[in-house]
Amino acid sequence: MRRLLLLTPLLLFTVGCGAVQSSEGEATDAAREAARKAGERLHGQRPRTAEEVGRSASGIDGVEVLRVTGTSTHDGDGVDVVVRTSGSAYNGWFDPEEVVVRRCFAVRVPPRIQRMPGEGGCTVANALDPLPPPH
Repeated sequence: MRRLLLLTPLLLFTVGCGAVQSSEGEATDAAREAARKAGERLHGQRPRTAEEVGRSASGIDGVEVLRVTGTSTHDGDGVDVVVRTSGSAYNGWFDPEEVVVRRCFAVRVPPRIQRMPGEGGCTVANALDPLPPPH
């Protein structure tokens, strides 16, 4: 019984570590959120050229524009913007060092705002996954 009491804190610590997201994962989530917010700011009803969208994206704090493709927001599939954002998180209790990551995301500015049926006009934000690094 005494051994069990001595092992309980170690067991709880080990189990707890598995349930906590890594600081790199948290930092990537923060970078994803920055890209998502940039995408929300780029959406609009007014037709814009790809150049205008790229210029708008480059004016957003914390966003670096890497590539803009498409013609305008009202032609074809809209405009795709590849952006690089950063995110940070701390390692944890034992190592308070900040982890900073830089990730690239593709953000689509569609021809029109996409709405889900029955959503009362709320826009749908697509989940953004980091792009793989270039080879």
